[in-house]
Order: sequence, then structure tokens, then C-alpha cells
Amino acid sequence: MGDLKKEVEQLIQSEKYTQALELINKLIEFNDNKEEWLEKRADTYYKLGEFGKALNDYNKILKTSKENKIIKSKAEMVHTILKFQNLDIFESTNLNLDPWDD
Repeated sequence: MGDLKKEVEQLIQSEKYTQALELINKLIEFNDNKEEWLEKRADTYYKLGEFGKALNDYNKILKTSKENKIIKSKAEMVHTILKFQNLDIFESTNLNLDPWDD
């Protein structure tokens, strides 16, 4: 297990995020300590700019560890990023999402 953890760290440091995600997904599937790997996957998604996927993983962790302040702050940060990326959606008065009604 320690070797796999080192391999994941090396892949991330080398910015080989896709390969790291493949290995992390296997570790999540076959490992009892999923929170550690969910956080690592969420952090990797964050580095790739896949904020929705990152937020989903942070929220999975928060379901079982509601008081984890680090994960809470990461989830809030990603939520803020998503909010500002999609500012046009949040500020739109077109609640029916009608493309002709802007």
C-alpha cells in the first residue's frame, strides 16, 4: 500500500493527473480507508479544473466526517469557484431557462 501511495504522489508531482486518477480510483474501489483517497482524488480533480467532480468527492467525505474543517473549507472554496464561474446562471432572472427570454 505504501508503494501505491508513493506512486500516486509521484504522478501528481509530475503533473500526470490522469494516470494518478486511474490509480486512485482503483485504490478507492479496493480500500477500506476511502476518505483519504477521496480527498486525494478531489484535490486532483481540483488541479485539473474539474471543480464539480472535486466538490462531489468533498461532499462524500463530509457525509461521514461532518466536522472535518479542512474538507469543509475545500468544499466551500470549490463551491465559490463554481459560483463565480457560473455567475451568469446565478444572476439570471430567466428562471425558466428560456433562451429567448434574456
